[in-house]
Amino acid sequence: MLEIDLSAQTEAVRRVLANHGIRSALALLNDRATYRYTALYKLIGETMHATHVYDRQSEYRTWLKAVPLDSSFCQWAIREGEFLTHHASADPRLTHNRPLAGLIESYYGRVLRRRNGTPWGTFIHFDLEPRAIAEGEVRFLQEVTPLFLDYLD
Repeated sequence: MLEIDLSAQTEAVRRVLANHGIRSALALLNDRATYRYTALYKLIGETMHATHVYDRQSEYRTWLKAVPLDSSFCQWAIREGEFLTHHASADPRLTHNRPLAGLIESYYGRVLRRRNGTPWGTFIHFDLEPRAIAEGEVRFLQEVTPLFLDYLD
């Protein structure tokens, strides 16, 4: 089996962040996945605010700007550290509480924590269509998403 050097890939994300900024790093991570959107959402009070969103189709969506935490998949990512659904409308965990029904169909989210342990917000991939993410990519994101914290307020 082909061994992939995750440290080299992590270093590539680190270089893109340092030399080209958050949006370019989100684009790089989006290119590795099938999701349409890759974003950073900041938790302010009880609302998730989009601070950086990469849309591979380059459309502007106003509904992406702010979402109440309890109406967001991010509530579980923040509480559990990570949350994944490939097909929200078919996910039995979401039968009684499906955030953004009719909008978001797939979601991978990971909490971003400040040095003091409080949540800054989330790194997320999401799409309007069902999407999957490889287990290896999840492991990679677990390693690289904390790098964003050095570039966030």
